[in-house]
Order: sequence, then structure tokens, then C-alpha cells
Amino acid sequence: MINSDETNSPPTTESLLESLRLPDTFTHASAGIKQPLRPTFGKLNRHRFSRIHPAEEFKYRAVLVIDKEGGREAYLAVPALIPLLGGMANPKILRLAVDNAGTPRLIAEPIPDPNGRPNLWNETMCQAIRTAEKHWTRIESDLGAGQYVITTAKDDLGEPLWPDQSMSDLVMTCFRDRIIQDTNHPLIGQLEGRI
Repeated sequence: MINSDETNSPPTTESLLESLRLPDTFTHASAGIKQPLRPTFGKLNRHRFSRIHPAEEFKYRAVLVIDKEGGREAYLAVPALIPLLGGMANPKILRLAVDNAGTPRLIAEPIPDPNGRPNLWNETMCQAIRTAEKHWTRIESDLGAGQYVITTAKDDLGEPLWPDQSMSDLVMTCFRDRIIQDTNHPLIGQLEGRI
């Protein structure tokens, strides 16, 4: 039988502190269904190791436009607008990458110009992508050498946590507000001197 004096007595400092202690098995898991992370566009993270999805269905050929004067904002453009965008329009292959924390990112794989001059930046980027299809990889710019330095992980970092979305869904989610689809886009207006 429980003594009524024991149930109504205030807790001791030790028992209160023990009740507040976070257990060693605590995780940040919460109730509900986690929504997928929105992919970003950019380069591979130079501080984290990444993998590139090797499947053909995760390769998306597109016209990429980088507004270098507008904060390096990246856009996708319909191919018919290439003549109006000039040197800002670059054909690329968008690829799905995830880092070892599971963060998705779309990166741009260069499409080599068979008639162009060799470009060590593009060559080493393509080499890094091929390596990252099979191994956890990170890259860093070496400005002095004019190329990327490729590093593979020493240990097995496990299987990548690929998003469940299709590549089309990932592209639309990433670029939803940054698609140049007609001549009314402000960037084209700026290039034509209408804005």
C-alpha cells in the first residue's frame, strides 16, 4: 500500500533531474510523415561526400541559364529561346546527387562540344560525375591547376538515400519559379533592352 504522504510530497532535486534527463536512445523522430526535401541546384558539396544517380531516367537534358549579374540565379529555358539568350544559354544534363546526409541536389553535367577546345574544368567535372555514380565522392576547385580535385571516401558510407520522386518532379520542384518559357520573361526583356 502506498503511503499518502509519499504521493503528495514534492520530488527531490535528484528525482526531478532524472525525470528531465534525455535518454541515450532519443532520436529527433516525430509523429507524422516527413515530406521529401526540396532539391536545390548547384555544385557538389565540397565538404560532404556525394553520390550521383547512375540511371538514365535521372538524366535530364536542358538549357541552363545562369544570371551571373543577378546573384548567379539559375533558370531553365525552352530551347527555342537560345538565340535570344546568347551566351547565357548552355546545354547541360541535369543529374540527381545526394550527399551523405541524404540532401538532394541537381547538378549540371557539361555536354562536351566536339568542335570546341578542351576544357579541363568540364573534363574533371565529367570524371567526378562518373566516379560519383559508383563511389562516395567530393570535389574541390583548384584554381591554380584550372580543374577540380576529386576525392573518394576511404570508408563505405552505405547506400545513398535517393528521393522517391521522379526526375521530372525533382526538376519542376527545384526550378518551379525559374523557368524561361517565352519572351515575356524579365531576363529576356533585360537582354533586349525592354526593361
